[in-house]
Amino acid sequence: MPQEAPHPEFRVLITLAILAAIFFLSLEGLRPPAAEPPSVPASQFSAGRAREVLHRLVGDGIPHPTGSAANDVVRGRVIAELTALGYAPQVQTGFSCDEYGTCATVKNVLARLDGTESGAAVLLAAHYDSVAAGPGASDDGVGTATVLEIARALKTVPALRNSVIFLIDDGEEAGLLGARVFVDQNAWAKEVRAAVNVEARGTSGPSVMFETGSANEWVVRLYAKNALRPATSSIFYTAYKQLPNDTDFTVFKAAGYQGVNFAFIGDEPHYHTPLDNFENANAASLQHQGDNALPMVLALGNADLANAPQSEAVFFSVFERWMIWWPANRTLPIAIAAALILFLQIGWLLAKKRLAPVAMLWGLLGWLAMFAGTGLLGLGLQQILRLAGAMPGSWVAHPLALKVAFWSLALAVVACVGLGLGRRAGFWGFWAGVWTWWALLAVLVSWLSQGFAFILLVPACAAAVAGLPFSLRQSEPRHGAWLAAMLPLAVAGILGFDHAILLYSALGVRILAGIAVVVALLLTPLAPILAELRESRGLLRIAVPGVPTAATLAAAFAAIIVPAYSAKAPEHVNMQYRLDGDSGKSQWVVHTASGRLAEALRVATNFHRLDNGLASWDTYPAFVANAPHLDLAAPTFTILESSEVAGKRKYRALLRSERGAPDAMALFPPDSGIEAVRMEGEPVQPETELIRRYVNGWHLYDCVTMPPKGVEISFELPLGKPVEVDALDQTYALPLEGMFLLKSRPLTATRFSEGDLTIVIRRVQLNP
Repeated sequence: MPQEAPHPEFRVLITLAILAAIFFLSLEGLRPPAAEPPSVPASQFSAGRAREVLHRLVGDGIPHPTGSAANDVVRGRVIAELTALGYAPQVQTGFSCDEYGTCATVKNVLARLDGTESGAAVLLAAHYDSVAAGPGASDDGVGTATVLEIARALKTVPALRNSVIFLIDDGEEAGLLGARVFVDQNAWAKEVRAAVNVEARGTSGPSVMFETGSANEWVVRLYAKNALRPATSSIFYTAYKQLPNDTDFTVFKAAGYQGVNFAFIGDEPHYHTPLDNFENANAASLQHQGDNALPMVLALGNADLANAPQSEAVFFSVFERWMIWWPANRTLPIAIAAALILFLQIGWLLAKKRLAPVAMLWGLLGWLAMFAGTGLLGLGLQQILRLAGAMPGSWVAHPLALKVAFWSLALAVVACVGLGLGRRAGFWGFWAGVWTWWALLAVLVSWLSQGFAFILLVPACAAAVAGLPFSLRQSEPRHGAWLAAMLPLAVAGILGFDHAILLYSALGVRILAGIAVVVALLLTPLAPILAELRESRGLLRIAVPGVPTAATLAAAFAAIIVPAYSAKAPEHVNMQYRLDGDSGKSQWVVHTASGRLAEALRVATNFHRLDNGLASWDTYPAFVANAPHLDLAAPTFTILESSEVAGKRKYRALLRSERGAPDAMALFPPDSGIEAVRMEGEPVQPETELIRRYVNGWHLYDCVTMPPKGVEISFELPLGKPVEVDALDQTYALPLEGMFLLKSRPLTATRFSEGDLTIVIRRVQLNP
């Protein structure tokens, strides 16, 4: 063992320097690799080549939602690219609905590269449609360009064992509809055993493998062996399953496919806005997508897909350079073994009177104080910053100050508790208290959710091993005991800092207090080392808690005074023209992410705020003003047939946009009792309570590719109960009369997702 530093101050400084180095290595590891030029060998993925394809696809910057003429143009470009590569692309047309009640006619582009064996295939997928508000260069133009560049590269390598099916699908933004049509209606779908999906939620950042199939051990093993820059964690996979987020891979998993899902999430304010353009599509992120997807397609293409083992893994990458994994069923036994070894050492320390029970009690209480104190102070700071206007939306233009504030808060709390209780707990009291909690949590989390466990389990194992040379002695060692605390602390930082760094990009300002708690947890093993400063009277004893405390206050003040939005990270502000087709009343409606109206818009006309939305199915606050009446035809909801069947009234109705809007919907009130809904013969799944909460309990049935003839909807209602149906159609622009509002939208605001809308509503009374 190396000689112990002569003074506690040196040990603390060395430890802090190591933590700083780990933090910056974590930051560096999250940087995607440099883009490869078009001149690299043909068998390699080149972001330079892929960006040329991306420019041809979406360089005009025109949004192309499903069903639009612009989407037809992009689809034609995709077909031309595949044809130029020597493929024979097919267009699959189909109608489908999702569980939100959204339906559409979609047009997928398909091609295949046959393998040397028949019977199993690998699916490589991305979607080519965008939202109405932005051109979708990264979401998912980058994915489409990645698929096309891989399709080119696969032509230059020896034939794979398994066939590769290329799916560039439509309607993902509308509700994963293209993927549903492929899985349910295409004969090739029956051959697929594994899928590689390429997505984005932002315009930059590392390509993260954030989702796998349910039996992922063999896929994780292939990824670990073949990925050039692995960026992944079973925490991402486990957490994503709990979030109300979906990609096409959700459909593929439901169909029984195994595989992997890749996405980058940097510069989230660009997501689903006009800023998701070619200029902002990061070439390095594109390169990382290809560096992930191409090796996985090659590996799966030569794998035995028919005999994949049905087991899961716990896995994580280290600095996005190396990857560690093990079978998930070993996690709990390892956690129990680590806990027993730690408790054996603590028992020995107590038996040899090197650790007093009261010191261990203070160590246990100190860990709780660090963990709970950071959480309470984090929530308080988050509320103060929100009230001060520093966090008006989910993401802000200058998040660095917020990140510094909450990371520094965690370090300040750990430092204050470590120093404040240092005399009572001492080194071994804190060591025993901290690692008792870590070991118990590792066992608990290993039992409840194995995918999360490694971030607790691996440091606990490191503590169990590092402590052995110093704890199992008859007397206190003269040298090196601080390594028993420093080594597992370093392991905790290596495993956890990159997760904490990514949390803001993933969840925004809502998770800031959570970030502080995670960082505090990772730093709690610092307490034993800080306890050694208990007798120090030097500057370091003041600086260790003082510097992070000052940094927290300064960063919080900076977060308050810097603007929350900018032209490069604007606020989401959507505008609507709403016409009530029954009363003729017209209104301008503005929805803002911050819940505040910019001064330029405030003076444009006489807006007033509605806290509960404009309609009973509209849950979002809005600003409303009277608007001029326009002669726009209202949608129709015409009953074609009605009959009584088994105590129910069965209807067949025609929903039609009389003004040719691309999107029309029928909304039924929460107490309508509607059942057995079909649109164009396609069954619409009953919504879950969570989904209905988005529309205040109403039942919504929406066709986003409304044909001129309309769509037929069949449904059943209880007998004898009148029901009022809201029929609504919308176009993705304001009328010319709203030009003054568009000019009043500040440069620090932009449209988002569906964007600006012209909406016409009418009500239809059904009397069963």
